[in-house]
Amino acid sequence: MSIRDRAYVVSLLERAARQFIADSSLFSLSAARKLGLLTTDLQLLNLLELHGAATPGSLARYTGLTSGGITVALDRLERARCIGRRTNPADRRSWLISIRVRQAKRVAAKYRAAHARFDSALGHFTKPELKIILRFFAAANEPLWERTEVPRKRLN
Repeated sequence: MSIRDRAYVVSLLERAARQFIADSSLFSLSAARKLGLLTTDLQLLNLLELHGAATPGSLARYTGLTSGGITVALDRLERARCIGRRTNPADRRSWLISIRVRQAKRVAAKYRAAHARFDSALGHFTKPELKIILRFFAAANEPLWERTEVPRKRLN
């Protein structure tokens, strides 16, 4: 593939990624409203579901929220009975925040159709192609992980 052809394909991939991100953001906004949450709240729940319990400090660093902003968001989620707080065994001055199972199921229900569409799209690819897609997402997400102490599940 020539440099020009590669640049064209990369530009198409960038446009497709931007469209996917826009669609995902708008879908999340709609889902959050239906759940009576803000989009930031929904993404905090998403992070907790993906990575497990985390400290408020690590969530603030990952999201870019101030300590006051994360406190307000976590208080809102606690009032909505979406999260639980427990003492951090590694630092008794800190909390570990986790999503409540019932709320995780409620959130997941709003995403069933989106997950089905995603699974359907992936059904068009072979296992070697899926591994390439996975490599892409791992590489694209890597810089984000450098900002945080949120535990990360490694892919095998």
